[in-house]
Amino acid sequence: VDLAIPTNNKGRRALAVIYWLLARQILREKGELPADGDPPLSIDDFEVKLTREE
Repeated sequence: VDLAIPTNNKGRRALAVIYWLLARQILREKGELPADGDPPLSIDDFEVKLTREE
């Protein structure tokens, strides 16, 4: 393990926020996103959508 990030993992929303933050920071580090910009994906896009199959 190179890096440990303590975070709340009690809910789907909490994990989605962490993945969104990581993606945003990686895009900023790569120069693909301005320092004050947000990625085109929303936090909801990082959350699993559960559907019932009949």
